[in-house]
Amino acid sequence: MPDASASLAEQEIHLWLLDLDQFTDAHQREAAKIMSASEHARAQKFMRGKESYIASRWLQRKVLARYLDVAPQELELLRSDKGKPYLPHSDIHFSLSHSGHWAVLAVGKAELLGVDLESIRSARNLSGIAQHYYHPNEQAQMQSLQGSAQADYFYRLWTLKEAFFKALGTGISAGLEKVAFEWDADTISATIDDQLGCLRDQWQFHQWALSPQDYCALAYHSAQPLAAEWFDALALPAFP
Repeated sequence: MPDASASLAEQEIHLWLLDLDQFTDAHQREAAKIMSASEHARAQKFMRGKESYIASRWLQRKVLARYLDVAPQELELLRSDKGKPYLPHSDIHFSLSHSGHWAVLAVGKAELLGVDLESIRSARNLSGIAQHYYHPNEQAQMQSLQGSAQADYFYRLWTLKEAFFKALGTGISAGLEKVAFEWDADTISATIDDQLGCLRDQWQFHQWALSPQDYCALAYHSAQPLAAEWFDALALPAFP
C-alpha cells in the first residue's frame, strides 16, 4: 500500500483498511479518548460487536481528521434526514463498513460514495434471502451455481448492492432488487430501475476479495472511473 497523504485529488478515492485482529488495548484506550459522548453511549448498547464498533469509530475519526487537519476528538459528524453521516462544510465524503475482522473507510470527493464489506457465513439460507431481495435474473444465475460458487456469487452481489444504496443514502429499504449486477474479468455493469432516478453511465463500481472469505465493494457517482488507492491504517506513523 502506498504512503498516505492528507491531500485528496478529485480523481481519487482512498480506502483505509483496518485489521481488527491487530487493534490493540492501546488503540482501545485512544479510541475512548477521541470518541464523542453519543458514540460512547451507543457503544454501551452493543450486546455483541462492541469492540468492532469502537475500532471503526477510531478508524473514522483518525482518518477523517487527517484530511480536515483537526484533532480526531474535534471532528464534527452529522447525519442527513435519511441517516447518512457526513462532514459539514467540507467537500470530503466518506463511507464506513466493517465485517468479520476487517473495517474499511472510503474517502473521496464524489458526493455519492458507498463501501461495503461482508464476510461469508455459510450457515445462512442464501437462496431464501436471494428469492426475497435479488433481481429475477440474479436469482436464476444463483440457482445455476452450487456450493462455494453460489456463496461467492451471493456475497459479491450483496456487497455491490449495499455499497450502491449506501452511496444513495437510502439504505437497502429502497429495494435491493431494483439494481441488478453483472460482471466479467474487467468490468462490473449495473441495470438500475428507473424508480431510483439514476443513470447507469453515471455510476462506477469496484470490487475486491480481501481474502477467499471476505468481499469489499465500492460504488460512487461519477461519469468516469476514479483511481482507488488502498492504505493500511495501522502501518502509518500517524497511527500509533
